[in-house]
Amino acid sequence: MYLGGLLAALVVLTGGLHAQVPRVEAALDTAAARVGDPIRLTLTLHHDATARPEAPDLSQILGDFAPRCADWHQREVATEFELAQECELRLYELGRHDVPAVAVPFVTAAGDTLLRATQPLAIEVISARGEGEDQLRDIKPPVLISGGVPLWVVVAIGLLALALCALGGVWLWRRRTRTPEPPPPPEPIDYAAEFARIAESGLLERGEFKTYYSLLSENLRRFLEESLAVEAMEQTTSELADALRGAEVDTALRQQIIDYLAAADLVKFARFHPALDEARRAPDGGLAILRAIEEAVASRAVEVHAEHPV
Repeated sequence: MYLGGLLAALVVLTGGLHAQVPRVEAALDTAAARVGDPIRLTLTLHHDATARPEAPDLSQILGDFAPRCADWHQREVATEFELAQECELRLYELGRHDVPAVAVPFVTAAGDTLLRATQPLAIEVISARGEGEDQLRDIKPPVLISGGVPLWVVVAIGLLALALCALGGVWLWRRRTRTPEPPPPPEPIDYAAEFARIAESGLLERGEFKTYYSLLSENLRRFLEESLAVEAMEQTTSELADALRGAEVDTALRQQIIDYLAAADLVKFARFHPALDEARRAPDGGLAILRAIEEAVASRAVEVHAEHPV
């Protein structure tokens, strides 16, 4: 009887802990600090595999606190994930300061959005006063020096200003009369290396599927513009499918390109989340399409050279 009651209590406790996910926690390492002393704020996002957080921009939210924020880092604890970021804050005015509440949306696997927020936190800034001192040593007004300015100082400043104006005029005249040099040609893009860089960017590990697939789609579209001379960046996937009909690729390869971009569109615009293993293979799929296009363009060049030898 006792064992059954204990098991029931554990089930209720486990359910209660699971119900707390997703949740957001903010913590300060101190609630009182001296003027200009660093204060560490830690924001932790708790979620399970069925929810994905949209990480907030703490540098913007905490702009009044002169924040210096580290990168986000994630770890897995029991049945949930913790995504955390630490920011160093500094304040230069005495009194109470309130750290605003931070709201974080969580997107569930069903496409719903759950909003969780922290509680505001208070920081008390105290003066840097030594023992036995009556005056504050925090921020003092500038020391005023009495007395007039000697005439020679005024003359020297005036001559210096005239010299600077003359130098500025000569510089502007030379700049206008000089023939501008043509800008250097842009460096060629290694699209294959770009696919590898996206795969190793860590975006999937941080749950940033939309950014991950946007980069893959943009890399392939830029390669299509360069290799096949089609407008790919400003067209929808369906418009691009029509444009590729006149390009130097066969029907099967054209369909591969459209299927790849359509899969990326689902993630970018419909909040679709593919399986993690499938997402990790996406850069390899883009690289395979890139190599197939290169082979098709090279084969076409050989055919044209054979038909019209120089």
